[in-house]
Amino acid sequence: MKLLRYLKLGAAIAGMAVIPVQTVQAAVITPTTVMRSAVSIQSDTGQVLADQNGNERLPIASVSKLIVVYMLEQKIQQKELTLDQQVTVPKNIAVFSQNTSIANVPMTTHRTYTISQILDATLIESSNAGAMELAYLVAGSQEDYYRQAEKLLSGWGIKNPKMYSASGLSNGDLGSFSDKSISPSAENTFSAREVALIAKHVVNDFPNILEYTNKQTALFPLPDGSVKTLKSTNALLGNQSYQIDGLKTGTTPKNGSNLVTHGYLEDQPVITVVLNTDENPREEIFNQTLSVLSQVQEQTELKTSQTNSSIKIDNASGKHGQVDVVAKKSQKFFIEKNVDDRATVKSIVSKKNVAAPLQKNEEIGSGKIAFGQKSDADFIDGKTPSVKLYPTKNVEKADIFTTLIQKVS
Repeated sequence: MKLLRYLKLGAAIAGMAVIPVQTVQAAVITPTTVMRSAVSIQSDTGQVLADQNGNERLPIASVSKLIVVYMLEQKIQQKELTLDQQVTVPKNIAVFSQNTSIANVPMTTHRTYTISQILDATLIESSNAGAMELAYLVAGSQEDYYRQAEKLLSGWGIKNPKMYSASGLSNGDLGSFSDKSISPSAENTFSAREVALIAKHVVNDFPNILEYTNKQTALFPLPDGSVKTLKSTNALLGNQSYQIDGLKTGTTPKNGSNLVTHGYLEDQPVITVVLNTDENPREEIFNQTLSVLSQVQEQTELKTSQTNSSIKIDNASGKHGQVDVVAKKSQKFFIEKNVDDRATVKSIVSKKNVAAPLQKNEEIGSGKIAFGQKSDADFIDGKTPSVKLYPTKNVEKADIFTTLIQKVS
């Protein structure tokens, strides 16, 4: 019996050994929502303000289009493409775009379009063919786009991402573009946290995208020579309470609708993700987004990071070489109300080869933001923010004798 017990114990230990270590994640608040998943983050710092089931991977549908838009912006930044560049749509994408069961903005091979027009169609009216055209422009083929997108996402820390379409359609809905070697039901699935991270990269790396996602309408040329008025799928655009200016909706055949928004809470840029209404009506993506933001607003307070520290500079005059420092642009963080916590700059290190005299605008070190509550220290990319530190005032150079004493003290 003892031998059997030891064998069971050994098996249990061996089983435990293969379980990957999970990072503890606890947002500032846990919101109440009917959505399958909801996450809200401060987009500048990445602080996770609200999380309800934020780690479960779910179908994201047309929210996927944010990824191809990011890759387009990369090509524009690298001067490989321009927004006013005229492009011709390949025949297979043009044919796909005219299938009204899976596409909503028809295109033709008989004319050219500016990349800006394709971007409008993709972001404003969620054109599936538009997203495929962007994928073609950035990668040369849909398949190459999938691999490049997966590499990009992996580089952001998203583990084992799998892309099946640029548009967010399931494999079975891609028609001639479908992959016959995989299930027709295969589709892009990401967690709300992963979507929030993607959106954070989009708005922080390429803020001009908000100029497109903030449009209520735009004009698009149709194959017959007439003009179609594209209409935004995001009913929260222009919301005054949270100044919402984008980003993307998405609707799945089986799991309901999704929404990613960018707006402002206490003048701080905030990204909110709600995934899968399931049996609830589509309008809930808008209602629940506002509900999550309202709960964050009611249950948190904004505090400025504090820096009550100094850095030793051997040849600095006064205070035994200790130079008082401050973050030039103090960051603000959300703290749960009625909880004794604050954002403090700690783990301070001086910059190499810094010596007096020093000017107030001269960076002399850096530090990490620290919190007393673990829930306040949850960041979407797993990285604690750092701040650059500067002298609180100009610092004179000490004499040689004082410098020598300070070096050994």
